[in-house]
Amino acid sequence: MSIIYVLSVAPHAGKTAAVLGLGEFLKEKGVPFTYRRPLGGRPVEARGSITDGDALFVSRTLGLEIPPEELTGIVLSQEFVVEALQEGKGSLTERVVSLVRRAGESGKRVLLHGYGGFYAGYFLGLSAPHLLREIPCRVLLVMRYEGLESLDLLLKVLEDLGGNRVALLVNALTPELSEEYQGFIKPFIQRQGVKVLGEIPYDAVLAGVSVRELTEVLQARVLFPFEGDPLVEDFLIGGMQVDQAIRYFRRSRNFGVIVGGDRSDIQLAALETGARCLLLTGGLYPNEIILSRAEEAGVPVLVVEGDTYSVARRVERLSAEAPLRHPQKVKQARDLFVQHLAEDLLSEFLEI
Repeated sequence: MSIIYVLSVAPHAGKTAAVLGLGEFLKEKGVPFTYRRPLGGRPVEARGSITDGDALFVSRTLGLEIPPEELTGIVLSQEFVVEALQEGKGSLTERVVSLVRRAGESGKRVLLHGYGGFYAGYFLGLSAPHLLREIPCRVLLVMRYEGLESLDLLLKVLEDLGGNRVALLVNALTPELSEEYQGFIKPFIQRQGVKVLGEIPYDAVLAGVSVRELTEVLQARVLFPFEGDPLVEDFLIGGMQVDQAIRYFRRSRNFGVIVGGDRSDIQLAALETGARCLLLTGGLYPNEIILSRAEEAGVPVLVVEGDTYSVARRVERLSAEAPLRHPQKVKQARDLFVQHLAEDLLSEFLEI
């Protein structure tokens, strides 16, 4: 049984994008494979079974016919976690190991999709170190390099990986850190015996948030129907004077504006400079002129409770944690995977 386990040093590093990239690569090479997620944290119902939403998305995107009840070993619903903390759940490892063994019985490669950071699920005995003792595999480790703290954690993870064969993918590498990483960090990592398959640069599309995600997470009120699901790559705070705001907005692309519901001057400036959506804070509604202009231009207007600063902080967290679901983000992730990973190193790691 050939197993590739996609794990990350820390949460929200890009595991889903890496799994999709590996799946597309295996399909292109004509290598049969299947997919499973040992541990998941987004409970959804599918065909009468509870499974993980990310796992369901990945399997459907890759065109894999996998029964929902076979996709995920353990789904961390709120009820499950509370019960585990209060009463314990006993050993859950065998449930996950059995899922992986059943997947391997098909004779296909098995792609495993990690959950959270490397130590997520430790309180249940289901963290990566626990499962790797029972599941011999190759590990693709995904990491965002954000400074020396990232290197410290990577070295600890490599130590805990033991004898498993490991390759590293560095994701969302910013221009500010690229020279430091290429000059000092990458050579150091390679001297530890780790193959680096490539570096994917930071990309505004992948960091974008769709308007529907904003609506759901912020529990916003949508003031009129809109077509499609616009992707917002950057969020600007409309707290300055109008002339400054216009210059600020014109330098941006695919942007949304977070602004007080009583700032009609900034709202109008945003609409005239191509904003993709307006987030109006304070629970305040815009005047009829703004609403009419926005509806005519097809720019969604969302009304959100809370002050501008707190809403901006929530949006910032959402940008870092938003799942890879939007079709534009999926396509961009695939394109970047192809462009920035060394095909020969990837083929060698996958043994194809």
